[in-house]
Amino acid sequence: MKTGSLVLLLLAALTHPVAGAPSDPLGPAAAQEAERELFAARYDRAADLYAKLLRDDPAWAPGYYGVVRALIGAYRAHEAYAAAAEGIRNAPASAEAQAAAGLSAYRRGDLPKAEEYFRKALRTDRGYAYALSGLASVACAVSKFKTCQDLMAQAYHASPADPQIIAEWADSLHGAEHIAALERALAIYDPASREARRLRVHIAVDKAAGDRKRRRLVSPYQSYSIELVPIGVDLRRPRGVGLRVRLNDTLTVRLILDTGASGISISAKAAAKSGLESLSDESTEVHGIGDRKPQESFAYLAAAVCIGDLRLADFPVEAFKAAKSDEYDGLIGADVFDPFQVGIDFQKMRLELTPWRDGQPPADGAADASDTLPAGYWRVFRFCNTLAVPTSINQGPQQPFVIDSGAWGNLIDTGIAQESTMVRRDYRSRLGGVQGGVDQVSRANKVSLVFAGFRQDSSDVLALSLESLGDQLGAGVAGILGMPVLRQMKMTIDYRNGAVSFQRSAFSH
Repeated sequence: MKTGSLVLLLLAALTHPVAGAPSDPLGPAAAQEAERELFAARYDRAADLYAKLLRDDPAWAPGYYGVVRALIGAYRAHEAYAAAAEGIRNAPASAEAQAAAGLSAYRRGDLPKAEEYFRKALRTDRGYAYALSGLASVACAVSKFKTCQDLMAQAYHASPADPQIIAEWADSLHGAEHIAALERALAIYDPASREARRLRVHIAVDKAAGDRKRRRLVSPYQSYSIELVPIGVDLRRPRGVGLRVRLNDTLTVRLILDTGASGISISAKAAAKSGLESLSDESTEVHGIGDRKPQESFAYLAAAVCIGDLRLADFPVEAFKAAKSDEYDGLIGADVFDPFQVGIDFQKMRLELTPWRDGQPPADGAADASDTLPAGYWRVFRFCNTLAVPTSINQGPQQPFVIDSGAWGNLIDTGIAQESTMVRRDYRSRLGGVQGGVDQVSRANKVSLVFAGFRQDSSDVLALSLESLGDQLGAGVAGILGMPVLRQMKMTIDYRNGAVSFQRSAFSH
């Protein structure tokens, strides 16, 4: 997957000034009602209204962007793909249909194609807000964070009444201005929507934290070598690796080191026992890859987090019931260490943190990744803080695979697997983990994966639907590279440039 071309196209987009407010006036009352429902995050209702308007007038281009965004928001991705294709057939010259196709391609996980559509939309209307915000999403995924902020600022000035754009633009603001923008977006959402629920927690957490700088490194910015502990019954081939973490100098917990997760998550009982500060009475939902009910998660703040000799202050912590098991007390994402180059040696059982020569990255994260990478490094996509490496399946085109040290096995999406190999239902296997479980599992025969210069051949790989994970990330993934691959490696994560390096250990079998 050629991500270098994305950089040039994204930078070219910034050379076009924003044209101001959208040129098309609001349509009739029905179109206004559909937009209100979309902005309120009542997605099923919005999708129905847009679909009805498009049945009456299949050439109405704004309806295609509206219906695709609504269907994706309603977790009806496959319907969104079909609607986007209809838009390209019926209104191919419009910015709205091109942007809708871009949303569809991004949700599929095809970021180069998504950017191509967003660029086509901008050639038609250089100030079209949803082409700009779409390009911002692509920029963020390839770690071009300054470019992302610039594009979102342009999108906001073009469409300042859209709560989704307001909330994303607010991430570039600070203090009272940041909170005020979030509250303005919250006032537009339906209070019962998941978007409103997340924003209420976000605002409550920001207000409770006040002026405290969160995730603050208080020990020296230097190299650290920290012991990893095995997770699982077989110490020679552990199912996972973890870290001993001391919270508030009170409680030591054993957390899975999970490259597929973000931040620190523990059980509510551990949060209370370690004296963490509660930041919000309202919960958000924690989803995993499974088809089971999501967990209710609450936000806390740890005054101190100690991992070996590394010490962090005022660190956010999530707490939910399923975080704890008999083998671990929760999880810790590798992004906790993102001010460093993060080396994880699964054979030697060491976490190696290397500082950058020019010091820590900017506090607001608003820097663009380098266009060139050191030898041995490969570009990855970042969906939030989940890393996905372009991977070829059975010599097919590259598709994103999540790098997940918290996964006991390698996984492939059932639908993707069926395109290139035989898949059979497995009635005996069940999958479970910190963030969810799966009851319906299949097996894919003869799967060959090529990623980051390596090839992994397997005669039997677990297959399941990864639609739920795609809904949560906002982008589809074809599979997960878990411990069967990673335990053979030393992996180095460069969060600054959105890149990884894999080295096969001399001790692996």
